[in-house]
Amino acid sequence: MEHKAFVFDTETFHSAIEPVMRDSVANPEVARQYICEHYDGLQSPYTGEPLDEDWEDEFDEPDLQVYFDIMLTSCYDVEDDMGLGCFWDAVNDVIGQLDLFEDPRIAVLGRSVMMDGVQVDPGMMGLGLVESHEVPDIRKVLSDNRDRAEAVEPDGLLHDVERDEWLEAYDELCGVYEEALRWEKGLLFTF
Repeated sequence: MEHKAFVFDTETFHSAIEPVMRDSVANPEVARQYICEHYDGLQSPYTGEPLDEDWEDEFDEPDLQVYFDIMLTSCYDVEDDMGLGCFWDAVNDVIGQLDLFEDPRIAVLGRSVMMDGVQVDPGMMGLGLVESHEVPDIRKVLSDNRDRAEAVEPDGLLHDVERDEWLEAYDELCGVYEEALRWEKGLLFTF
């Protein structure tokens, strides 16, 4: 599982995309129609290429989750992945052991997104958001606890990792939050 992270425009998501997603739960044609009308501002979530009027040819029988995946690209650039790769698990474990957040997974995985009882999870491997207003506080907590993180030994991981590898990934996560803060945006995490 390769962790991916993107600077994400949560304001646009909540104002323009979320309402369409909610309406699409009962009728996926709403999402398809939205994409048909706005394809010039969307990307393929798989290739990063801009959609064109023949966008449906790229997708084999798109379902609601595929439509969600496409619509989300109006809020981030598919080609700007800043994720932690396979080191996400170690960083997530370290942050959890430090007990820095009420939800220890938020800094690495964000919060899941539900639309009227349907979880938004296009790749079926997880998707989470961090709101733009949460970014400054999370960044500060991560930065302020960097020295404490060095003393933690992650355990029960999916992959064997060396200390210098996960510490570098911890620093990269801080950099992800710095970038989101610089753009005054939120974050999208996925695999």
